[in-house]
Amino acid sequence: MYEQLVQVGASILITMARVGGVIAATPLFSSPNLPGVFKIGLILGLSFLLYPLVGVSSSVLSLSLLSLAGLLFKEVIAGLFFGAITFMFFSIFQTAGQLIDVPMGFGVVNFLDPNMGGQVPLMGRFHFTLTVLTFLTLNGHHLIIKALAETYKLVPVGELVLNPYSVEHFVYWLSQTFYISVQLAMPVIAAMLLVDVSLGLLNRAVPQINVFIIGFSVKIALGMALVALGLPFYLELVNRLFTANGKLMEAIFGLLKTLR
Repeated sequence: MYEQLVQVGASILITMARVGGVIAATPLFSSPNLPGVFKIGLILGLSFLLYPLVGVSSSVLSLSLLSLAGLLFKEVIAGLFFGAITFMFFSIFQTAGQLIDVPMGFGVVNFLDPNMGGQVPLMGRFHFTLTVLTFLTLNGHHLIIKALAETYKLVPVGELVLNPYSVEHFVYWLSQTFYISVQLAMPVIAAMLLVDVSLGLLNRAVPQINVFIIGFSVKIALGMALVALGLPFYLELVNRLFTANGKLMEAIFGLLKTLR
């Protein structure tokens, strides 16, 4: 009976390491706006739910303190990889918003964002908030928890191995997320470029007009209109990325398969 209790306790502790890594790196759960007590309770609650999947053998009980620390470190790294991929996909919309901010003239309108730990432009924050709300509407947080449970099948406890394929896979998805960000922002960037060209021609034709002042109003109005018109396509992209068969799950499971 005593050995069984110790084994259950060890399973929960090892589960907490991976779950803690996921919570620490996933934007939705790592927000500074969430109380620390809530995060600790979330880690404990998920660990109690998931520890039967860990499958810790009795040999773990005979590990030395150093070996146990190494095992916990591997589990934390596995959770951080999971969270890092999720963070990259959320950053798609944050980056797209920042790319839109500069040509619209909002690049200088920064404010403190506790989620990102620094100053962020207005449209970047708007896109990130809209992504989080859509993600919750799609029950994406449930999907994250289900995917976390699946990680124990792909990367069992103690079998994490970093290799060049893992780095290659991570860099691939990093480039893909940035590519999607540029695609999202490109219509607005192109429109702002056309506005600049038009204002330049107007200034040459009618030098008395202060195109610098007019340009601010025109760019902001046109930029906001384009963002509003693109919202249906934007929400469709969020749906494609964060569903069960979406790119996020493909990236997470693809990375975890390279970690063995």
